[in-house]
Amino acid sequence: MRKRNLYKDIVNGAILISSILLCLNLYNHYQKQHTLYHFTIQSSQELTAKDAAELQKLSGLVRFEPAAYVPVTLKLEGYTLETTLEGVDLESYPLDWKEAEGTITLGNTAALFFGEGIFQSFSEAHGYHPGKAQVKKWQEKYQELSVEVTDETGRTRTGRIFGILKTGDQMVCMDKAQMEEIFQGSSKIMGGYMEIYGLRNMEQAKAALEQGGILVGE
Repeated sequence: MRKRNLYKDIVNGAILISSILLCLNLYNHYQKQHTLYHFTIQSSQELTAKDAAELQKLSGLVRFEPAAYVPVTLKLEGYTLETTLEGVDLESYPLDWKEAEGTITLGNTAALFFGEGIFQSFSEAHGYHPGKAQVKKWQEKYQELSVEVTDETGRTRTGRIFGILKTGDQMVCMDKAQMEEIFQGSSKIMGGYMEIYGLRNMEQAKAALEQGGILVGE
């Protein structure tokens, strides 16, 4: 009986494994270069029309959804929170809803949307945060809550919560058009949501944005 060449079998096996690994690496590289990546950006200053035009020049840019920002103080049943209110296009901005009312009325009352964890960030006069029972009550009865919203100029408006978000645990947002109408002069475009096609384009875009002083998030 002819003896098998063990050394040859080992070499052939190693070549086969190397070929499979090479194919997998090439496939993974191909996938990364043909994947849509998304992230948020935020600037320390207002983004002008010129800035927006520069963003459009980023290689692989598929989509940019601008967001407006207003620093505010929220008051809810004796509790206070200083935060940034974010204005977005509710129909096109990617938001992951936990629950929301079917009909949203955009009038003089600010229609607010809270991240799941934002209730826990409120504090009372002595710095204590609400207990679990209080937070649960707010989350379950959010439609009945009235929120006092005060901007940097000291102007106060009434707000109402129309939904709870899974996206952005600490996010507080509202419709961008309504924000610009209610908070005239205080609302500024300072960031947004971006989609870039291809790993190399995404890495280059992030590097360029960060070099320009823009904070890149998840």
